[in-house]
Amino acid sequence: MVKETEYYDRLGVSADATQEQLKKAYRKLALKYHPDKNPEGGDKFKQISQAYEVLSNPKKRALYDDGGEEALQSGGGFRNPMDVFNMFFGGGMGGGSGEEDEDDDLGGFSFFGPGGGGRGRRRQPPPMEHRLVVSLEQLMVGGWRTLKLDRKRPCGTCDGRGGRMNAATTTCLDCKGEGVKLTYQQLGPGLMEMHGTCSACGGSGRTIAEKDRCATCKGNCTVKDTKITKVHVERGMRNGSRIMLKGEGDQDAGQQQPGDVVIILQEKAHDTYARKGLDLHMEMKISLTESLCGLRRPITTLDGRCLVLRQPPSVVLMPDGELRVPCEGLPMLGNPYVRGDLVVKFTVDLPERVDAAFLQEFESMFPRETGPLELNGEEEQVTMMPFEGAGEEEGRGRRSRSHNPYEEEPMETDDQPPGCRQS
Repeated sequence: MVKETEYYDRLGVSADATQEQLKKAYRKLALKYHPDKNPEGGDKFKQISQAYEVLSNPKKRALYDDGGEEALQSGGGFRNPMDVFNMFFGGGMGGGSGEEDEDDDLGGFSFFGPGGGGRGRRRQPPPMEHRLVVSLEQLMVGGWRTLKLDRKRPCGTCDGRGGRMNAATTTCLDCKGEGVKLTYQQLGPGLMEMHGTCSACGGSGRTIAEKDRCATCKGNCTVKDTKITKVHVERGMRNGSRIMLKGEGDQDAGQQQPGDVVIILQEKAHDTYARKGLDLHMEMKISLTESLCGLRRPITTLDGRCLVLRQPPSVVLMPDGELRVPCEGLPMLGNPYVRGDLVVKFTVDLPERVDAAFLQEFESMFPRETGPLELNGEEEQVTMMPFEGAGEEEGRGRRSRSHNPYEEEPMETDDQPPGCRQS
């Protein structure tokens, strides 16, 4: 017969609840009252963590069922609530009391992170992201790129403990042993209170004594590691494509697997070509002769080949006209036999001035469509000037500076000194 049911009531389960029911109840309540999500639920979070710590351990649960909470006093204090939460959701090891209990389902105490128990609770850290600048040529032909990766790995000298075995620990000064640090952030006219895991002790509430810290990692449990690796850029990749490097990222002490590295491709602008999907676009300036009499112009493709763009003399290349060269664009990712097109936009380079002999010969070949201009002598002839594309402000200022003979000068009034006029 169960003497007390308070711990069961905290989790909202019956006294004969199974381990699966306990886990399900704790998961739901822990996520609801976690300080990061519910700043007002700190006390409730602590209570449900203590209840789950006892009831999830068969020995402690039997002790509690027989003698209630009073029977647990001889077994020592409770763990830090954040330790219970992190170990439940991360599957790592850690603890706040510094005492080992081999039968404890939550795991015994060890030093992970600067001060022990706080880091390495997750099986794998989140992936690291790196940006890799690639050219259009590399996206066209593919290939390998060499990268230098800097990452964290567990210290080999202390096996990731941060100090010697059975090292002395002290209460963390940053969080006062709570494992949770309170910070304030300016939000409008007021301050918002935020709770988060203490970075100094990793949420354990304790740090390794300075005299027992590892000389290599200085108690940080991890050291910097550098690796030279190669990245395969596939044909047809584009700006923003992601390449996953499994197990090449950071690894904190106590984490079973290193994290991944995600390489994000960043396309470099090209001097000649611009990409639009699988198509390549380029602009080409041609002369008036090439526009009218045919074109033969060599170009170099992204994969190093030479193409001769040809247009027969019988077809005129119009200014700003576009022509397409099939299957000379970029390959499709995963199927390089499917390729886009090359689109060429032509700009005709017209001469600024021509002599009279050329005009006479040209007009004989291309006569004007309208007849001779008939004037009666009353017309006004004007000469056009080059348009410099002045902005609106400049044009408005130029118009305001022009003299208007019908605009009256403002008169002097008695309320302003002589010689001063309002404009």
